[in-house]
Amino acid sequence: MEILSSLGLLLLGFFILILGGESLVRAAISISARFHVKPMIIGMTIIAAGTSAPELMTSIIASLKNSPDIALGNVVGSNIFNILAIIGLSCLIQPNRVDRSMARFEVPALIIFTLVLILACANGVVSKLEGSLFLISLAVFIFISIRRSRLYPQQSSPEDDEIVALKHWGLDVVYLIFGFIGLLFGADLALDGGIAIGRLAGLSERIIGITIISVGTGLPELATSAVAAYRGRDDIAISSIIGSNIMNILMVIGSASMIAPIIVNENILKIDSAWMMAATLCLAPALYFTGGRMGRKTGFIFFMGYISYLLFLLLVR
Repeated sequence: MEILSSLGLLLLGFFILILGGESLVRAAISISARFHVKPMIIGMTIIAAGTSAPELMTSIIASLKNSPDIALGNVVGSNIFNILAIIGLSCLIQPNRVDRSMARFEVPALIIFTLVLILACANGVVSKLEGSLFLISLAVFIFISIRRSRLYPQQSSPEDDEIVALKHWGLDVVYLIFGFIGLLFGADLALDGGIAIGRLAGLSERIIGITIISVGTGLPELATSAVAAYRGRDDIAISSIIGSNIMNILMVIGSASMIAPIIVNENILKIDSAWMMAATLCLAPALYFTGGRMGRKTGFIFFMGYISYLLFLLLVR
């Protein structure tokens, strides 16, 4: 009976997440049209921050409850899930083409931030000072991204005709708020169900953090990117994932470590962080050697990479 109720929470959470993702994408497209901002930047900032909110709240609560494995494992597992599973599924739904300017700046930035996180964990603790530097780096990154979008405007494409604002700016706010609430509420329900199932299965705190919780908090990204890909908005589908991973590192880890220094589990550092780095590095050849087009073949390889990671965890846990 307990398993059925937990599964019910999980499925209900999925449904609400899909509704929230659709609402958020509609709001993002409208805002980008109303203020003449590239959809890629909207995905990189507004949507990325909104979909990273579950990771932020989960890691902060974990820090307050002295559960560093969940605080850090949530981010590491979520970043792996975002790249391999979500980008993989998005490309399977529909091939995605990535803006070349993002491949020149945002993707290298994500690789650098991922490496910085691993280096920060190398001494066994992410300190409050390092957390403050992460938050400062986030502000600088957002400023540079927005400035670059104005200096190097995106070339027009036929898809730009679909970027139209809603009838009134108030609808933008309504869709945006409904999207965020839907994502947060849906993620919370799915997360509760997932954690309950994980505990019934006797999983360790590290495994729960990097699998069930990271997938649960990554569901907003999944819902948003899947909906964006289905609607043909690959500029939002991919940029929101890259932006979310950067937010996870700089905003989530930065905020959580400011509350309490994060003690690093050796297995997270040596095993899971290595997978996170490898997944992040896979973005480079997937973009640079294909002209920025990520097709279904790439999506399949990415998704199978995540399945391989899960199987690896089952063997070494």
